[in-house]
Amino acid sequence: MAKKAKTEKFHTEAESTVYDLLQEVVEKHHDHFEEPRFLILFKHGGWASKGRTVFAKFKVLADDLRRTLKKEAILYLNCDVWRKMSEPQKRYFLDEALYGLDFKTNAQGDTLMHADGYPLLKSVPPDVEAYIDVIRRHGAIAEDVKRLMKGLQDVSQMSIEDVKEEPPAPPHDGLKVVVGANGVVETVEDKNQLTLEEAAAAAEAANDPMNAIKTDDDNKAGSHEDDDLV
Repeated sequence: MAKKAKTEKFHTEAESTVYDLLQEVVEKHHDHFEEPRFLILFKHGGWASKGRTVFAKFKVLADDLRRTLKKEAILYLNCDVWRKMSEPQKRYFLDEALYGLDFKTNAQGDTLMHADGYPLLKSVPPDVEAYIDVIRRHGAIAEDVKRLMKGLQDVSQMSIEDVKEEPPAPPHDGLKVVVGANGVVETVEDKNQLTLEEAAAAAEAANDPMNAIKTDDDNKAGSHEDDDLV
């Protein structure tokens, strides 16, 4: 049996429209980043961590690279899935990724600064409150979010009303949404638009054409993609 060709992995810089979309999300929900200096790179060839597809993640640059690139952080996007996302899905994950950044502070709470006057950034772990804010704004875009919300209800820790105070605004570009009984955006009505799960599966199949259809046992036995960002 012929040996399966290894999927090529590489990076390219995102086009200007992606920068524009990120800027819109920053101005609307994260304006504490007054003049964000972010480099956006697409990761090609698949991106997963512990068996789960990764959509977006920031990496704060060390001083040598930030001075060379004149950027404070790199936003990595899973290109194979990004190309299949609707705009509401893209906004959701950009918003979520921005919560992975914060300013470094001293004991008094003052923001620390680089010698060139830019604030020091740091990566921060996922925060439940931030996660809920993203869901409030965009709805339950992904299946894992829906499962989380249902689980919280089942154990009486939180109601849907606690998670989502009001229905999100209609998606851009004239897309229609299906809003559930509790005001949560469940699906985007676009016959040509895949769900995130379908997009991730399609991207995986494209990167692994000889093994596009896997059983559960195959998936458990297979190796997981390293989640290193470099």
